[in-house]
Amino acid sequence: MNPKRLSGDSLDKPSSLREQISTALRAALITGEMLPGETYSVPAIAEKFGISATPVREAMLDLTKDGILVALPNKGFQVVATSAETLRQLTEIRLLLEIRVTVEIAKAITPKQVARLREVAVAIQEFAQQNDLMNFIEMDRVFHSGILELSGNPMLVQVADQFRSRARIHALPYILESGQLEASALEHIQLLDAMDRRDLETVAKVMEHHINYTIDAVFAMSLVKKAAK
Repeated sequence: MNPKRLSGDSLDKPSSLREQISTALRAALITGEMLPGETYSVPAIAEKFGISATPVREAMLDLTKDGILVALPNKGFQVVATSAETLRQLTEIRLLLEIRVTVEIAKAITPKQVARLREVAVAIQEFAQQNDLMNFIEMDRVFHSGILELSGNPMLVQVADQFRSRARIHALPYILESGQLEASALEHIQLLDAMDRRDLETVAKVMEHHINYTIDAVFAMSLVKKAAK
């Protein structure tokens, strides 16, 4: 785990240490450095990062809220082992929720808003090309949250971000292993292009494909389990 400097939760505002640790932990989960079912203590993680325990504890509590970790009294935090069925259900909810909302946003999005999001999308592409997973994760979160924030519904943004965080932990390893990180990054540009020209059908199709990476990951997981038998 390496809490190197992130680009931040906006292009202007640097991320806090807590947010950097949170992103580093997500990256560790995606790369397999932290494993489902295993328990990790705050002091041990803090020692690896070379920082105090407070921001680590705060970051791990954030991941607990997202359903990625579970707190075990006097032990630490355990990585939740998410079943394939749970991932399917999460994906179904995201398809129902995010596609409709994004299409509605596309009907009214302004050129200035598109331009702002495009800066983030370009950064995502650059991080994908550099295989910079930590910054890719953070800016991907910024991008999708940034779009949904245009709905004016903070609760929707929070719920969608929690679902996306849980799904992404499992989808990104598949994307990495199948060599599709840059293709996934390009979809952010394609989505904005479609939104900019009010092409609502393409907006829906790009969003559907983007969200369904999780289903592809579930299918890949099932093949691995069958092969192991």
